[in-house]
Amino acid sequence: MNRREFSQRIGLGMAGAAALATSAKAADESAPKTSAVSKSEWKQWAQEHMRGLDTTLMPSFSADFKSLDEEGIRHDVRQSIRHGHCATLLSATGANAEQRKRMMQIVREEAGKKIMTSAITGGAPDAAIASLTNAAKDGVSYSLLTYPGNLRPETEDEVYAHFRKIADASPIPVLLYGSPVGSLTKFHPSGIPINVYDKLADHPKVVGMKLTHPMPAGLAFELCERLSSRLLLGPVNLDLVPVLAKHYRNIQWSGQWIADSVQSPERQYGNELLALARQGKSEELLKVYWKMQPLIKLVYDIQAPLLPSHPWAHMKYYQWATGGNGGLLPLKESATLPALTEKDRERIKTAYKQAGITPVDRPEEEFMVGKTAYARGIRAADLASKPLYA
Repeated sequence: MNRREFSQRIGLGMAGAAALATSAKAADESAPKTSAVSKSEWKQWAQEHMRGLDTTLMPSFSADFKSLDEEGIRHDVRQSIRHGHCATLLSATGANAEQRKRMMQIVREEAGKKIMTSAITGGAPDAAIASLTNAAKDGVSYSLLTYPGNLRPETEDEVYAHFRKIADASPIPVLLYGSPVGSLTKFHPSGIPINVYDKLADHPKVVGMKLTHPMPAGLAFELCERLSSRLLLGPVNLDLVPVLAKHYRNIQWSGQWIADSVQSPERQYGNELLALARQGKSEELLKVYWKMQPLIKLVYDIQAPLLPSHPWAHMKYYQWATGGNGGLLPLKESATLPALTEKDRERIKTAYKQAGITPVDRPEEEFMVGKTAYARGIRAADLASKPLYA
């Protein structure tokens, strides 16, 4: 049994246990828990605007990989809007600092008020605060906070002080990250400092928490029990949504991953799933869940084993298969950064078809160079190399 199957079985077990517990209570007590995020203006803002999926935007490059294909990047921003995503995370993978800056300008121009942008911030408090300040100037709406893996705190108070300093100074709302940190296992077996997060959940600028992809169902349950009355909790593993949404009304957002992998602009399964979760419509939610199950399973199987690395070429292919620009990234293959093989490409297309989504019927060469470049006459033979493509 793999970890994903374990999570599914534990989740079903939790649902059964919760049903037994609630059956003994009055009807009004057995209803889904109501979020209390309205206690601060930013928390209320998050409840109103952080709904549905927050996807990932990656660069598109020229054939020699020395400059950006700005037309391709603009196409992907427009594509994220077509998907109905609430936000997109700019991930400048393979780009240098100047190119990243230009990407942000492009995204800001194309996004306008049609889609939000998000960020991920880490490092020492002063550096993180500077990054958040710059993000706010770039029009970023909110940011995820990570804890530096090189720190070795002796007490939970040290961890709290780290996050509190950043949150106090942040000009934008922030999210906590539900992902293990080795040095924090002394405070909780999961490596997530739950007691610290419990205190931070009262902070007016802390609006939510991302639950990372391979998170066990038991841990997701514990986090919801401790934090859901004050924070939006966003599971990346959408297998957890039917169980958590049955008992917690704040499951309405999931983000900063390749969200295009579970839907298309024409069939926005992921956004629909989370909307039904927010509305407490369990029966309708399950119908959507089973339609998209092949896609949920495949993206978990591809991505979860590689974390904290990511299958970047696969992520670009997911986007291209549903109408995005595609294009190869100048990255080197490694044990945690696999090449996109013909078998992988076929698995992705098959999963879309199983979910009732027709992937694009275009030459594979278009993916390699990018949709907009292909339309301009660029072909695979013009590429300086073919990184992460087999």
